[in-house]
Amino acid sequence: MKDYYGVKDVQAVTGASKSLAYEIIRKLKESFEKKYPEAIQIQGKIPIWYFEEIMMNKKKDDSYEKKEN
Repeated sequence: MKDYYGVKDVQAVTGASKSLAYEIIRKLKESFEKKYPEAIQIQGKIPIWYFEEIMMNKKKDDSYEKKEN
């Protein structure tokens, strides 16, 4: 199971062009870094739960946190 979205995933979900998908990831990564400065980030990818929380107004569910532990 994937935990991160890349450019192609963001394009598929949003219908955005490749350049816009990169811009979306960049902006989400900036806000993610401010909110979670200690987190390790992967270049060109954004955690799915964060993407969905910000872009789709979905809240991170407990099942994700249980999977992390």
